[in-house]
Amino acid sequence: MNRLGKALLILTAFAVALVMWWKFNYPTHAWKQKLTVTVTTPRGEVSGSSVVGVSWRKNLFSGGWGGALFHLTLQGEATAIDLGGGQFLFAILGYQRSEEPNDTGIIPLKLLRQRLPGESVDDYWSPDSFKRVLAARGRDPTVLPQKLYPRFLRFRDINDPTTAELVDPADLAKSFGPGVGLARVTIEITDDAVTWGIRKILPWLSRQVGWFPLNGADIPPIGPANLIDFDTLRK
Repeated sequence: MNRLGKALLILTAFAVALVMWWKFNYPTHAWKQKLTVTVTTPRGEVSGSSVVGVSWRKNLFSGGWGGALFHLTLQGEATAIDLGGGQFLFAILGYQRSEEPNDTGIIPLKLLRQRLPGESVDDYWSPDSFKRVLAARGRDPTVLPQKLYPRFLRFRDINDPTTAELVDPADLAKSFGPGVGLARVTIEITDDAVTWGIRKILPWLSRQVGWFPLNGADIPPIGPANLIDFDTLRK
């Protein structure tokens, strides 16, 4: 083998070793989850579902660097429930710029984790929790307790993003009228494809890229990234 061949072989071996080292020390945990929201109305129950891709990647700049241990990425969009009469309820992807984020990618980790002695209540992204979520693929949907609900949102005028307001899941009638209530929220880990279609309901997502306020000066603002992932938003 000539000198060039040996050099290429060494470089290839080094690259393979580097990739293996990276995957071992900075793993990515990924799954797809289906969130289904069922609402009772005077005309009967209606439901809406969406499948979102979730990826948790160990952060290179974590620990002593001061960064978060893992970085969360979502692929997909909010769950939309058509209540009829031009009214929609949305279970949003997350609530950025809030002191109490409700990202949907956290829900299964908190649902399936078993806190060990000495662990903080916030240590929901332990290796054991990731394993439990991945092992749940294909199981029947699980009904969520209210403490794990995502944030809910509506637009008083579906064509005007500035009319957004948060909705109390315990009192949908306040926002949508008598006889409307939340029946249940379920989640399942699935192999189904990520779902799309929210732009058919909210066409302004394609042009609205800023943040807009919610009712109440003390409530953090909201924007398209709460409804659809950033990568799709750029397209």
